[in-house]
Amino acid sequence: MKSILTGICCCLLLCNSLLAAEIPQQQLFSKANDLFRQKQYSDAAGIYQQLIDEGYNQPELYVNAGNAWYKANRTGLAIYNYEKALIKDPFYKPATHNLSVANQRVEGYVNDIPLLFFQQWWLQIQHLYNPNGWALGSILFLWLLVTGIIAMLLRPSFKPALIKWANVVTGVLFLCFISMAVSAFMNSSVHDTGIIMSSAVKVKAAPDLGSKDIFELHEGVKVQVTDATQEYCKIVLPDGKTGWMACTEIKRL
Repeated sequence: MKSILTGICCCLLLCNSLLAAEIPQQQLFSKANDLFRQKQYSDAAGIYQQLIDEGYNQPELYVNAGNAWYKANRTGLAIYNYEKALIKDPFYKPATHNLSVANQRVEGYVNDIPLLFFQQWWLQIQHLYNPNGWALGSILFLWLLVTGIIAMLLRPSFKPALIKWANVVTGVLFLCFISMAVSAFMNSSVHDTGIIMSSAVKVKAAPDLGSKDIFELHEGVKVQVTDATQEYCKIVLPDGKTGWMACTEIKRL
């Protein structure tokens, strides 16, 4: 009885500590909202960014940060945050809408190639769980598969057809979950796209300061990085244009 009471007390203390830790973040969020209403957009964006840096990376928070940066005329940071929200949830409508509005400010904006229907389905399925969720599911189905195989070997007379088909289904689900876990992990760990943060950047033909300027990009343009040296990144635009520019001008997603 004493050990049970001790366990209950520990749980209550843990809950209280978690709630106490949550209160300052809620106060910061309310303060950022107040600053936004007072049109102090840069200060509001800074607090939203502080919360994101502390691990509160919900799509809604990224959109709030993007809205504040947009109002502060920091188009690059606004687009960056809308894009981050869509990485978390590719079908989050406020982020999609606000991103399209912000892109209208971008000089020389190039539309992304729209996803095909099966690519959209793949994204929807992939975002049913985070990488850890898919990994846990694959472990669960692996254990079920191992259990089914052992049961079939030890008790061959116990409805072998049923166990066989159950093992087949479990094996297929295991392969699906492990494939999605790997895919989700790769997507979350690869940072090969970014947003231009400077007002204007010269894109060069080679990774060298003295090489020829071939075109110019402006703040807010989204680029894909395909190669890099110590100082320069090779970028590709959705329309196929390629070139080299300083990596410091790109904020990776």
